[in-house]
Amino acid sequence: MDIKTSKGLAQSSNEELRAWTDKGWEQAMREGNYDRSREHLNFEIQRGGIVTPIDKSRPLTRLMAENLASRGIKDPNEGLDEPRYRTVVNFIFGGSTERMRELAFGNQEVDFESKKDNEHIRRMPEIEEWAKDIYRFVADKYGEENIISFIVHCDEKNPHVHCALLPIDEEKKFAFKKIFHGQNRVDFKNYMLALHDELAKVNEKWGLTRGVSITETGARHRSTEEYRRWLANECVTLEAQMDNTRRALKDLNVELAIAQKKQKSFTSMIENLKAEKERLEDELRPLRDCKPTAIASVRGLPVRFSTWSSRRLWLRRNWQTKRRSSMRLTSCLTLSARIKRR
Repeated sequence: MDIKTSKGLAQSSNEELRAWTDKGWEQAMREGNYDRSREHLNFEIQRGGIVTPIDKSRPLTRLMAENLASRGIKDPNEGLDEPRYRTVVNFIFGGSTERMRELAFGNQEVDFESKKDNEHIRRMPEIEEWAKDIYRFVADKYGEENIISFIVHCDEKNPHVHCALLPIDEEKKFAFKKIFHGQNRVDFKNYMLALHDELAKVNEKWGLTRGVSITETGARHRSTEEYRRWLANECVTLEAQMDNTRRALKDLNVELAIAQKKQKSFTSMIENLKAEKERLEDELRPLRDCKPTAIASVRGLPVRFSTWSSRRLWLRRNWQTKRRSSMRLTSCLTLSARIKRR
């Protein structure tokens, strides 16, 4: 058994469906250990443990989306520029090459080297029963509703199972760490050791002995072809991460250019404000010089106003005195004239 997590089901994982064109098959057989003449032996197990041919019309990404939608669960990676959450656990179940071939092909003569002329080979019921036992093991332990796909490949050198599982807990939440990992590496190691022991009990009746856990050896129990596929998927993931990083860097450069442009505008604005300040200070300087004289003039206004008021009063009184004298003189002259006429 091998376990690998992923942040979703990449389109490249649909290779498990063998949904290839003729050209795709030619390339796969040239680069890998596929045998198209044995493709008819592949099968999948669906809900209820039913054995069926592989349905190539529905990509695994679509199966995952439909599963989540039917249960009202949101994919935490949906809408993110780059996936961050481990939402899929990919299991590979198998055994020794010799025993797995016996389960799949019985005593039939299979040409594993030429990758052809095996159209007459029939699939043995033992491989189906073994696969159903493994399916029930996964369904009972993690919930049948969390199984996205359970595909058995008999067209490679070593028959095996690919199982895509959603790590969702009883509260309908993605919880890989809670279900598989625990609080630390020690918890994870202990969990994997116990899981291998449980699986060994299922495989015991099929003559498959317990393998050594990767937590003990540090190795990956994969065939060359499985490792090649894993490496290809890793390359796809890394390329996607590089693309996202390039886009983020481009966006940052654009923002930097805008910030630098704004900084230049602000610098020019500051220089203009400094020049305006100097001009206003030059205009204000003469006014400041006149300030003491203006203050003194304002302070002297009451004194001058008081002096002018006094002079005006004196003139008025003097004019009134002279007027009265003139009036008396006129009266005297008038009286004198009257006396003379008499």
